[in-house]
Amino acid sequence: MEFAPIKTKRLYEEIVEQIKQLITDGSLKPGDKLLSERELAEQFQVSRASVREAIRTLEMLGVIDIRPGEGTFIRGIDTVDIIRPLAMFLALERSSLLDMFEMRRIFEIGTVSLAAERATQEELDQIEAMLEMMRERLNVLDPEKGEEYDTAFHYAVAEATHNSLLTKLFKTVSEEFAKANSVARRQLYRDNIQNAQKLIDQHSEILEAIRSRSPKRASAAMLAHLIFAEGELRKWIV
Repeated sequence: MEFAPIKTKRLYEEIVEQIKQLITDGSLKPGDKLLSERELAEQFQVSRASVREAIRTLEMLGVIDIRPGEGTFIRGIDTVDIIRPLAMFLALERSSLLDMFEMRRIFEIGTVSLAAERATQEELDQIEAMLEMMRERLNVLDPEKGEEYDTAFHYAVAEATHNSLLTKLFKTVSEEFAKANSVARRQLYRDNIQNAQKLIDQHSEILEAIRSRSPKRASAAMLAHLIFAEGELRKWIV
């Protein structure tokens, strides 16, 4: 690989951009070791101070790992590192929760549609197992576990899409959403046994729609469930 000489004033920024471009086009891959500070300075035709500043910037951006005694290595990008800041912002900004409802509605309707097309028998059994745990918790009036298995049901649906990025996105956003709304979500199970039963029935309809391999029916069942749940949650957070 070759680096182009630097001729602009903010030299370290140019170095950063070139290294990022090499990562983007695949010339540098996760785990690759960068040249030494001296070698980089020679190739870029800049001072070692400029290289040092670029390295600090790349480390702050999470692009590289500096390992004392070993060198500087290109870091693998974890999608969770990208997703989590957005999820935390949405969860912490109370005014954003209603926006998050809308995002969740769009996201989960698409997710359940794919699950209806792709779910294996093992994945269908896992979704059903989470539903049965929800039903069991309802019978013993355990709202905390009811909420936990509710979330697990939706995650099992996401896994049935066989889309790893979508599943990671769902897990991260769902966890932050659940934390922000845990008290309100438990009220769905605790204060109104009829509401709890409605949730069980709605999840049963979602499962049966997935089993029937009908994306349209599954999407409709998920939409009905989310509209109901959102309406109840709004009573506690608005």
